[in-house]
Amino acid sequence: MNNRVVTMTVLVIASILASPVVVADDTQDIPTNAQNTGAHDSLVAALSHAGLVSALQADGPFTVFAPTDDAFAAAGIDLSTFDTDEENATLGDILLYHVVSGAVASSDVNDGMSAVALNGDELSFTVSDGSVMINDATVTSADVMASNGIIHVIDKVLMPPADLGDIPTVAQGTGIHTSLVSAVVQAELLTTLQGDGPFTVFAPTDDAFAAAGIDLAALDNEEGKATLTDILLYHVVSGAVPSSAVTDGMSATAVNGDDLSFAVGEGVMVNDANVVLADVPASNGVIHVIDKVLMPPADEPALPEGCDYVIGVDDSGYAYDVTDLSIDVGQTVCWIWEDESMAHNVAQVENEGDTSRMLGGKYSGMSMTSVDYRVTFDENQTFLYICEPHVTMEMVGKVVVGTGIMEVVDETDSNTDSNSVPGFTAGLSGIALAAAVIMYGGRKSEL
Repeated sequence: MNNRVVTMTVLVIASILASPVVVADDTQDIPTNAQNTGAHDSLVAALSHAGLVSALQADGPFTVFAPTDDAFAAAGIDLSTFDTDEENATLGDILLYHVVSGAVASSDVNDGMSAVALNGDELSFTVSDGSVMINDATVTSADVMASNGIIHVIDKVLMPPADLGDIPTVAQGTGIHTSLVSAVVQAELLTTLQGDGPFTVFAPTDDAFAAAGIDLAALDNEEGKATLTDILLYHVVSGAVPSSAVTDGMSATAVNGDDLSFAVGEGVMVNDANVVLADVPASNGVIHVIDKVLMPPADEPALPEGCDYVIGVDDSGYAYDVTDLSIDVGQTVCWIWEDESMAHNVAQVENEGDTSRMLGGKYSGMSMTSVDYRVTFDENQTFLYICEPHVTMEMVGKVVVGTGIMEVVDETDSNTDSNSVPGFTAGLSGIALAAAVIMYGGRKSEL
């Protein structure tokens, strides 16, 4: 392929990268129209660097599918990295994939048609509801006329099938995912995400990582690596999930085993993160750029068998980690801790503020560094308790069972009711009289 054609292609792409070509002069060639937009300086400079400018000034005609600046940035193409002959050849291949020989107006496009780009790879076209797509890119402005062809503005950079990098490579090239790639390397997930896949990755930007306060240096240990791995794999879904497959209210299971939820309104949200750029292609999947780091839900600790609630010791070492608990009648509370630096116990008290345990109350025994004490509460009550060695440090707790108020039988009322039964008093009198007679008779016989 001649160098002039390559140049033409590159410039066309350049024109595209800025904003849709809104100021067009059909007496000027494609590169000139691109240059005049004022939004393609970096691209035009790169084309000149690669020796491709003159190709797009040839007679043509050419049809160029021109990505916008945002699309170019999203594709992760850093023009400063195209320095060698091999790298410039790769850039030329990408640009030529956006150029078709001949003038193809929008009226010539049919659903399902294909065309061979100047790099030799095929482009496929989809027409639906008045919208035209080339591969996975949407035409946002059609039939921009130039002296040597037609420009159609598109919202994505078209990547030749063989030239797509894997997910980490594409992310690295964007310039806004340095933190993400560093985290992937530190967590030893690089090889995984370079695998065949396909994978869908929700990629937080560097700003998102900074806002989340993730300090990679602080996670540079075995425990930290496990935490980091869990976070990163919460951003990965097995299989390719394009934006077109996302529906409002759907969910998907991330590779770490936790669920992601999706909301579709004016935009697309993954949990509480906004998708700011969708469908960035990679050789082994697709990337959706998001504005927040997704944090996995806290894993609920498994309760010991027989326990409905577990109370331990907090990080200070001088307080229970749950101080006010409400439960249902019949549930079991377990006070459990192991190898604490300080010894603790559970001792029931009668009133709030008491510093001595209630005689006959529930009691875990003397304070210990390891305790497993369990109580099943079978009636409404408010259970107040202390740690005897640390009660002066306000190591106290409360369990409200049911209503929290114990039902007490009023014995006075019971007696009153009994006494009011007809014949009750008379019966007691008769018994007392009989007893007196027996006692008197016995004493008389003794005399």
